Amino acid sequence: MDYLVGIGEYRIADAPSTVTTRGLGSCVGVIIYDCSRRAGGLAHVMLPNSKDFSTFTNPYKFADLAVPALHRELCLKGCRYMQAKIAGGAKMFTFSSDRSGFDIGMRNIEQVRRVLSELGVPLVASDVGGSWGRTVILNTETGITQVRTVGRGESEL
Repeated sequence: MDYLVGIGEYRIADAPSTVTTRGLGSCVGVIIYDCSRRAGGLAHVMLPNSKDFSTFTNPYKFADLAVPALHRELCLKGCRYMQAKIAGGAKMFTFSSDRSGFDIGMRNIEQVRRVLSELGVPLVASDVGGSWGRTVILNTETGITQVRTVGRGESEL
């Protein structure tokens, strides 16, 4: 089965499946995988922290809510030996009045790393930063995550 994950969504899947997200600019793709169960999931995180907003309709666009939800659902499937990989977090635009707090890509990366650490999920690989978009594909059969980078080719995590 092949699954496509949009912005502010997450999906879990068992082998044999692929889980793909496209259009990762400043967004971060968070992959959590358990090789012993051959199950994993991918979240397409758009913003770092839901606490910056008084109201919102989609909790899964925030790193502080989407990553724990993905982890919780994998735990319910019996996953216990999880590892994480992340991709994205690019700085897509530069402004003359750039301030570090405006770099949403870096803030997303930092928040995802923080949440993974709090959950006790080791981050084993990453392809983050830069100024280019990415597509991420998780193969649940192998655990390999393929990253296709605009104008830069493909790599594996």
